[in-house]
Amino acid sequence: MISTEKSTGSASGAQALGKLIATYGKSRSFLFVGWFMAALFAGVGLFVLWLTTQIGPDFRFTGPVSLLYTVGFGSLALGAAIAIIFWRLAASQPTFHLLENGIRAGENTILYRDLEDLYRFFYGGIGYRAAPGAPWTFIGSRIHRFAELSERLSSLQIEHRGEALYQQLRAGKPVVFRYFEDSVAQSKSMVATRNMEFPTFDMILSADQLQIGQKSIDIARIADIKTNLWTEKSSILDVDGKVFHKIHPSSILSFELLHALIARLQQSVR
Repeated sequence: MISTEKSTGSASGAQALGKLIATYGKSRSFLFVGWFMAALFAGVGLFVLWLTTQIGPDFRFTGPVSLLYTVGFGSLALGAAIAIIFWRLAASQPTFHLLENGIRAGENTILYRDLEDLYRFFYGGIGYRAAPGAPWTFIGSRIHRFAELSERLSSLQIEHRGEALYQQLRAGKPVVFRYFEDSVAQSKSMVATRNMEFPTFDMILSADQLQIGQKSIDIARIADIKTNLWTEKSSILDVDGKVFHKIHPSSILSFELLHALIARLQQSVR
């Protein structure tokens, strides 16, 4: 299921990926914030060190001069550390290339039709992988126009993988979506760490039913999926207005794809 190629891959591999849609590199605004903070601390440090040269009749400092040196050099060191940290964070994020049929990040390439798991962090950012056990790739504020990239990637997954899964469902084969426990998603809504080593659980979608754990609902009886951002809950409602299932909005991997497939299945039986 995983499609990986070197960035200098064969002509046939490049042809399979199609034409380049867009390229997303490092965010200048992210670097600007880091360098601004670094310059601010460095400026404070230089100012304090300058004050040590002004001590005299016109400027009195009653405390130990060593304190000024400590604050001055400490601020300079902090500014340098901030600059290095932001530079390394930006440098660690690969450039993303959106192509017609797949996404390339560094030397890793995944076809949209093979992109099984896409995770949206509740307060922004996205992670994706080709399959369980495959490494996660993350898109965040270190990438220029990362929100646009996230939305485009989700749409392309729905378009390409959605079509493949829809044909699988029409052929009578179920499709598996994975989800985290609510406690995991809730913890990530507070602290968006990139540790994704948590157990997942399966929800099974067939052409007729959606099964979550030991309960199931006919596709035709699903009326809506509503999300309340205040309570951080998504509710699957049936045609009688009853809640079939509640879950954290970011618990379900590839949630938009699941939603799109359910809507398409319902349209096909009308």
